[in-house]
Amino acid sequence: MTILRDISYLWSIMHVIAMSLLLFEPRYSWRTTLWTTFAGAGSLLIINVMAMFWLGHGIIMGISFFTCSIPTLILFFLLSKYRDGRCLFLFCLSDTSCFWLLQITNFMDRLTGDTYIVLLIGRLIVFPLAEFLLWRYIRRPYLEIQNQLTKGWWWFAAIGSVYYILFMFTSVPVDTPMPDWVGLTRIVLVMLLMPLTYITIFNTLWKQMQIYNNKRQLELQQLDYNSICQKMEIGRLYRHDMRHHLLVLNGILQQGDITQARLYVNKLDDQLASLNQKVWCANAAINAVLTAYTQMAADSHCQLQTEVSIPERPPYSDISICVIIGNALENAIKACQDIPLPQRWINLQIKLTENQRLLIVIENSCPQPVEFAADGLPRNSHTSSESEHGLGLRSIKMVVEQNSGLLNCKWQEQKFILQVALFPPLKPNKN
Repeated sequence: MTILRDISYLWSIMHVIAMSLLLFEPRYSWRTTLWTTFAGAGSLLIINVMAMFWLGHGIIMGISFFTCSIPTLILFFLLSKYRDGRCLFLFCLSDTSCFWLLQITNFMDRLTGDTYIVLLIGRLIVFPLAEFLLWRYIRRPYLEIQNQLTKGWWWFAAIGSVYYILFMFTSVPVDTPMPDWVGLTRIVLVMLLMPLTYITIFNTLWKQMQIYNNKRQLELQQLDYNSICQKMEIGRLYRHDMRHHLLVLNGILQQGDITQARLYVNKLDDQLASLNQKVWCANAAINAVLTAYTQMAADSHCQLQTEVSIPERPPYSDISICVIIGNALENAIKACQDIPLPQRWINLQIKLTENQRLLIVIENSCPQPVEFAADGLPRNSHTSSESEHGLGLRSIKMVVEQNSGLLNCKWQEQKFILQVALFPPLKPNKN
């Protein structure tokens, strides 16, 4: 029956790698990452299997830290987009979660007769089920948190490392005697505290991201408010000076200089026209974003053409729409800053269709061809973990996926085109 034990162990080792990849952000393309991972993990698997047969199954838990954990950490560190606390935290999270499942299935087998049958069947079911739940409910919010938050990860990684060490010292390998009630109590406490701690960490990170998004939206609205206040103050001064302007015009007309009077009126009209606060749509948050980035485009001497058709209350989160528009316009403006002044232009179209689909198209001048990765994003967003351009596109992609939408990036005719389509949630049929 030991063959069942060995199969369950090999099955578990493979799924440790799989659970890590589900939450992984690669530095290189996924094709390169997967081939390198399979080659490295396959080599480690062969080494551990040979050690298991030569030294015995029980020795694996004692040497796996050196023969499996450390080499795997180095491998993922080299392939990871984030070479900081985020990489170490993900490693500890995936490994400790797998250790937790290994212990659960181990205890289930011992309670049912220690035959390895429950051990094998339990692991065949539990690991794929855990990965499905991870993919379905945790992957998207975790990747979004990982992309947007850069601070505090070393503390969370330290907590994960502590649990990793605790599992290494408290775990009960297969074929070893069960500890006394004190040892079992210690193991149960560790196994109860670990998921509660991770839940608390995720909840804290999610709240931090919401605070960050709300703060960003408030900053944009503050820019809009400051712009309005500034123009109101300038308008008040112009109204105060209107009497002087009328005296000047009266003097020019008394001299019979109609041409000079017309030029003076046109100049005054242009100054007054600049005080009008343009309103793109009825939604305050979206209007604030457009106001802020229109000013940013003007400061960069970039011509921005907009066509916006969206109601006050669209069927999508204001924050989601603002994330898409803000990041896309910011990337477009930064791209235009590297182009000669006469060639700087951006076209923005936002439209809500009759069937409640939100369409966003942003085009900007881009003389140089753009190379795209396998996920459809520009390849330069994969080459640097500090690239704000890449983070912005990944934030857009995350929002699009959350709304079951479509994202398409392409380059043609010396312009970069970003197309987004968001679809409303399906309503259940009422029979």
